[in-house]
Amino acid sequence: MSVLGDDSLVSSILEYLEKGMRAALCQVVHKEGSAPRDVGARMVVGEDGRRVGTIGGGTFEAEVVLEALKAIEEGRPRLAKYSFAGRPVEGAKDTGLICGGLLWVYIDVFTPKPRAVVIGLGNVGGPLTRILKLLGFEIYALDTDGKSEKLAEELGVPVFVGTVEEVASKIRGAARRGDHVFVVYGVIEADYLFVRESLKTEASTVWLLGSRRKVAEFVKRLVSEGFKGEDLVKRLRAPIGLDLGADTPEEIAVSVAAELVALRRGVSVKSLNAVPQLVAELTGGTT
Repeated sequence: MSVLGDDSLVSSILEYLEKGMRAALCQVVHKEGSAPRDVGARMVVGEDGRRVGTIGGGTFEAEVVLEALKAIEEGRPRLAKYSFAGRPVEGAKDTGLICGGLLWVYIDVFTPKPRAVVIGLGNVGGPLTRILKLLGFEIYALDTDGKSEKLAEELGVPVFVGTVEEVASKIRGAARRGDHVFVVYGVIEADYLFVRESLKTEASTVWLLGSRRKVAEFVKRLVSEGFKGEDLVKRLRAPIGLDLGADTPEEIAVSVAAELVALRRGVSVKSLNAVPQLVAELTGGTT
């Protein structure tokens, strides 16, 4: 059996994190009696199910992979006990093997640093970027205004500045799997182009700043261009922000960041997001 060395272990985990994907480190931490591997055996399991290294193979390892995928989905580590006794053992998962012993496997979960792409460092984009940085987000900014380079430097975030078309074409390379893309640029046709291109990426969510009327028109156009209502409901959020009575750009930025926090924590709050209702009205309730 192959042994997963420290270098391979670290590089495989980092490879997943750099792609915006989660991974789990599975390690045998306790052993009683006879079992396939000794304490210290390790294996990395990615959220795509790929494994690096081994902790025993066969049905046992397959069970650990399933447990690791559950841990990744829940975002919480866990300790799992496995039986090789050929009979039921209290608190242990039966592997179907008859080595005679027990193994405890600790499964730790590694999650990439949250990342946001902010399109437009204007009145709302600037304060929003500041708040997201305070919340621990890695930020990548795009804009068409050369003045945004100075602001990006002050904020300590990388920025790409180009024409509307150049920014739109840059989105696919900028937004990676799991990212949150915020379209807070403010020019209707440019915003539509940015939203459309953002939805073609693997970004987790796309956030659009604008009125309900603007959002309704965008949803109508997106559906007419072939975007699935189900995907829009799942990924597009607009108008953005919690209903805090926000008025100033800074207050709006706070309300948007608060909605993002609530979404990531799975907390139900009153959102201004109108996409689910608009899609239902447009498609007759089918997505």
